Amino acid sequence: MNLIDECLPTLVKNASLLSKKTILSNKDRNLILKELIEEIRNRSDQIIKVSEEDFEIAKQHTSDESLLNRLKFDKYKIDSCIKGLNQLIDLDDPISQKEFVRELDDGLTLIKQSYPIGVIGVILEARPDAFLQIVGIGIKTNNFLIIKPGMEAQRTCGFLMAIVHQILSRKKLPLEIVTLLHARSQIDQLLKEDQYIDLIIPRGSKKLVDYIQNNTNIPVMGHADGVCHIYVDQIDNVQQTLNMIMDSKVQYPAACNAVETLLIKKSIASEFLPQLVSQLDQSQVSIYADQEVSKIVNREFLTPESWSIEYGDKSINLKIVDDTNEAINHINTYGSHHTDSIITQNSINAETFMRQVDSANVYHNCSTRFADGYRYGFGAEVGISTNKVLPRGPVAIEGLTTYKYHLIGNLHIVDDYIKGFKKFNHSPL
Repeated sequence: MNLIDECLPTLVKNASLLSKKTILSNKDRNLILKELIEEIRNRSDQIIKVSEEDFEIAKQHTSDESLLNRLKFDKYKIDSCIKGLNQLIDLDDPISQKEFVRELDDGLTLIKQSYPIGVIGVILEARPDAFLQIVGIGIKTNNFLIIKPGMEAQRTCGFLMAIVHQILSRKKLPLEIVTLLHARSQIDQLLKEDQYIDLIIPRGSKKLVDYIQNNTNIPVMGHADGVCHIYVDQIDNVQQTLNMIMDSKVQYPAACNAVETLLIKKSIASEFLPQLVSQLDQSQVSIYADQEVSKIVNREFLTPESWSIEYGDKSINLKIVDDTNEAINHINTYGSHHTDSIITQNSINAETFMRQVDSANVYHNCSTRFADGYRYGFGAEVGISTNKVLPRGPVAIEGLTTYKYHLIGNLHIVDDYIKGFKKFNHSPL
């Protein structure tokens, strides 16, 4: 029977049971990833063709530029996915690692050891590249995945899923290691399976993330917004500053790490703003700005609907601030704790900014687009977490592992320590 045709509760229960029994060595997991890379290379033309069909169908139903950009799965994105999967292979085994070993007393040893999380539900919007990244990380960490892609990417993800299942079948491994859901109604069913699903990861709009967080008892990992900022505090090289800003905005405006608001220090605004606006105009970026900006460049801009907006396209907010403290307060008030950067040669201002801005990624003199698991050398990511508690930032293999404390003794009892017959030594081993 096709697993997709089984009722969802049975499917989820089976995945949970099998996840506890299917323990693959790091060598076996890496061999699966190597075969996946080979299949993607050999069938890249077919993958691109299927993706183009998804794209053309989606264009008939939406004009959302951000969604359409994320939906594209071209040679560049395929190559990027392959590089990420190769990075995963090169990383150390994240499972069964002893994070520390401590002797509590003679013959009583405590070990903190890493394990897979178990069964992870992933809900995507129009992201075939994210599908491959998540599958790769899931395999590397020995987790089982149940993935529901957006309807726009169903054909492409289905094609990729068939490749994954062919590899698993050849190796006589459970197909439940990766399961693809097709119906939108299955999302609500999935969110009810808190007995068997250990984690839900949404990758998509704020609306999607909010809905999932409000409709499940399963732990949810993800960020609701990517409202990223650059604060221009001091300029040493105008052209390099403009290049960094443009890279952050137009290199891939649909990305969650694209900049949405530029904060410009008042003392440099009159000299820098005209050049900035000219560069944004040349790149066809729509500008929203406060009245001070309009006054300085002698041009009337629309004020932003909200300073907390995530455009996801070639639009940007400009605002004048007095100093670093005002920039920090603005970011902490209106930002989404994702990625924020300062441009300055003043090391004190940079350190203050990076210490006080409450975001998962804080940068000094570099593009916000660096907030990415592959660029960090993590191999890939399942998403960027803006949670204050761990995991935070690009979530890679460590974020999809948990741990257990192993305590190994020789019929030790607590009463001996309470009565003073024995003492702990807590010595690292």
